[in-house]
Amino acid sequence: MSSLATHSNSRPDVALIVETSVVYGREILKGVSRYLDAPGKWSVFLDERELDAPPPDWIVGWTGQGILCRSTTPDLAALLKRQGTPVVDLNDRHGDLGLPRIASDMRAIGRMAGEYMRRRGFSSVGYCGFEGEVWCAERLAGVSEAVEVGSVFHSPWSGLRTHAWQDEREALCNWLLAQPRPLAVITCNDVRGYHVLDACRALRLAVPEEVAVLGVDNAEAFCTLCDPPLSSVVPDAERVGFQAAQLLDRLMSGKAPPGRPILIPPTGVVTRQSTDSVAISDPLVARATQFIRENGHRPIGVDDLTRLTGASRSTLERRFRSTFGHSPHDEICAARLKRVKSLLIHTNWPLHRVAEETGYEHAEYMMVQFKRAFGKTPTEWRLTR
Repeated sequence: MSSLATHSNSRPDVALIVETSVVYGREILKGVSRYLDAPGKWSVFLDERELDAPPPDWIVGWTGQGILCRSTTPDLAALLKRQGTPVVDLNDRHGDLGLPRIASDMRAIGRMAGEYMRRRGFSSVGYCGFEGEVWCAERLAGVSEAVEVGSVFHSPWSGLRTHAWQDEREALCNWLLAQPRPLAVITCNDVRGYHVLDACRALRLAVPEEVAVLGVDNAEAFCTLCDPPLSSVVPDAERVGFQAAQLLDRLMSGKAPPGRPILIPPTGVVTRQSTDSVAISDPLVARATQFIRENGHRPIGVDDLTRLTGASRSTLERRFRSTFGHSPHDEICAARLKRVKSLLIHTNWPLHRVAEETGYEHAEYMMVQFKRAFGKTPTEWRLTR
């Protein structure tokens, strides 16, 4: 056990049984820290913890004044009730255990995911989760409130790259192949989103044109390292932590607990490449659009698309206009300018370097195209970001 603050009799001893290994737990702790902005409010006890680690042995018979607990089980809840120590339960795996509880609103997370995919034009929606997990089932129930879920794939949790996952990937691939496309796959969390992206890559399914994939938790480093980067629903874990600390303070001062669990809604969806497209039902257009997206750093043209697809220019023109309302050339220009915007935001590169990285031979031509599309020069636009 490690102390984050020096013990004194004037401050309550509070145990934080919250995982430090994943972003959700760290955001909860950030919210607790924000509540404790006044120095010396609590004497805090915190262990480095994995997500699935059991409660620490020292919690049995602990004589402190309060506990915030993510690892609550039915047995531990019963023990904590007998001990009589004020507790705020933060568990996701068992639901209401009869303790004062604050948690993310799993159904609201699911609804937000379903509404997001519906707005992007997907009529075929699947859900991919882990069996036997309460939070996963609640998120699926929320998705179903927003859209019709055509098919569900569940399997036990097996990690990212274990032998069990290699066997499971075949089943996931078979499930994906059996679904109508274009398909939106809403996953229970970011790890499951990675699994679906991995299966799509094995099947050479275009993401997001044929299969769009949405995760939950927005573990930013993890999501951006996925291929392609994974869009994700953002739970408000920091608010969970802040309100849990606030509630625990009330309980420790003798106030009555709330009559029901407090559920915190998500804050939004971060869109990355795994969903950054509307549904494309034409497989030829989907393949050509994927090529445009993946080659935005090169000076590609419509001739490259004809060689890729084997279709004539007139066929490509007709089918792009039927899908998007504009030509293949317009789609190439739009993708290139979108990449220009991204580089203007995320780098401090000079314009000639931005032009080189987005397939323009001359920076001057890029500047003309950019101003024609957005009404500002790249430099003017960059200064407003």
